Amino acid sequence: MAITGRDIEHLLYTDTPDPILVLHNGEPEIVAAARLGGYTGAVVVCSRSEILRRVGERDLSEEDLAGLAAVLTEAIQDPAQQRPQWPA
Repeated sequence: MAITGRDIEHLLYTDTPDPILVLHNGEPEIVAAARLGGYTGAVVVCSRSEILRRVGERDLSEEDLAGLAAVLTEAIQDPAQQRPQWPA
């Protein structure tokens, strides 16, 4: 399963309170942190606050979004590897 730039964009601009991007049943979903317990088996990818800590409060280009998505996809496909630096 790959994370896309569109998934990151949805995470950043959703109205969901305290949103977290998870993989649930093989599909990316945006979940409120308070409801995460209801998603048994979900893999937490990242939260909006984690993204904002890394890139700051700025508009991200399509390239920025794609770069973030690629790093996150790599991290979830091989979690044993050391996490690469965020590209943005």
